[in-house]
Amino acid sequence: MYNPPVNGETLVRRIGFCLCSALLTLALAHTQGYSLRFYGNGVGDIDRVKIRIDDPTNNLPGPPADIGATNFTIEFWLKGTLADNPSSPVTCGANEDWIYGNIVIDRDRFSQDRKFGISIAGGRMVFGVTGDGTGAFTICGTTNVLDGAWHHIAVQRRRSDGYMWLYVDGRLEAQGDGPNGDISYPDDGIPCGWCCNGSCNFSDPFLVFGAEKHDYDRNAYPSFSGYLDEVRLSTVLRYSGNFTPPSQPFAPDAQTAALYHFDEGSGTQVLDSSGATGGPSHGGLRYGGSPAGPVWTTDTPFRRPGDVDGDGCVDDADLLQVLFAFGATGSNPADVNSDSLVDDADLLIVLFVFGAGC
Repeated sequence: MYNPPVNGETLVRRIGFCLCSALLTLALAHTQGYSLRFYGNGVGDIDRVKIRIDDPTNNLPGPPADIGATNFTIEFWLKGTLADNPSSPVTCGANEDWIYGNIVIDRDRFSQDRKFGISIAGGRMVFGVTGDGTGAFTICGTTNVLDGAWHHIAVQRRRSDGYMWLYVDGRLEAQGDGPNGDISYPDDGIPCGWCCNGSCNFSDPFLVFGAEKHDYDRNAYPSFSGYLDEVRLSTVLRYSGNFTPPSQPFAPDAQTAALYHFDEGSGTQVLDSSGATGGPSHGGLRYGGSPAGPVWTTDTPFRRPGDVDGDGCVDDADLLQVLFAFGATGSNPADVNSDSLVDDADLLIVLFVFGAGC
């Protein structure tokens, strides 16, 4: 029920309060408004994000993004199409066949152990691990994630026995008993000096998003072409069963090793907002190719402020939903600012962003 101004409160003051509430909501939403679009160029050390996880000139520990010494969870949102990522299905099991999919996250080491990666093959997610002399294992999802929609992906690994899990949109799709032990990048690791069409110093000691890090053969080991957002690396197993994917960007906690919102919106730096001890694990954006990528986009997995019906466009339909629900309390899609009341503030938000995404 709508409550009129009382106790001397003026209509102007009420409108002013609602205006401030609306502007605050929009300001918060603005910080959540970007993703990265990769184009799968797969050459020249471009069209990717690179995060250094080791310095080959010393034996010092790497930054927190160098996960693998403990249990870990890697999760992110992605969007793509089969036309842009046409790699064939791979054989899953005791092998390293994840490298033949369109590679999304690459923590490989050329012809050396202690490595892992995530790709898409035949439209299905693939997660592979190679231990320290303990063999290799690859698990594969079942859902086609290359349907042009955003999907939440999570993979996990338990260090003690190497057990691996793969979730798509909160549903467990694959699991298996992989190689156990430490798979973090060795602090005394020496990259191959001749394997990567040159020295691997520029590829091995990096965590790479959106590309096959070595650029060895773009046809045999293709890179991902599509959108990536909200990458979180954790030092724990986040999920013990099916779960509801997040509806907003992650907030860091004590188990967050690195967190990339991709909300810089411009420039060539990707910031780690985890606050992890020993960090931050900032990354660099390597731009180039044809088409040139990665590029910043406002296409994100989270609903645009004011987009009440979730169709990606703030239009008449959203405005009407707020008007028809005006005064409603509790949970309601028209409660744009989530204060449990559909009121002036929600109406103002829709009006301010009217036409966005259309």
